[in-house]
Amino acid sequence: MEVVVTSLPDIATRRQVAEYTQTSVPTLARWAYEGKGPKSIRLGGGNAVRYRREDVMAWLAEAG
Repeated sequence: MEVVVTSLPDIATRRQVAEYTQTSVPTLARWAYEGKGPKSIRLGGGNAVRYRREDVMAWLAEAG
């Protein structure tokens, strides 16, 4: 069963953002590496990447 994300939590995982924006997880990772896409944050200086809902929504508004 496929889960469709219709809203984002305040702090979202890369998978949640990918599902919400209909983008793949690897694409979001590449965009983060290239400084593109929605602004991402790393938790604890490790590999845990998260996105603030307001940053994703602002990026979507800019993208048009």
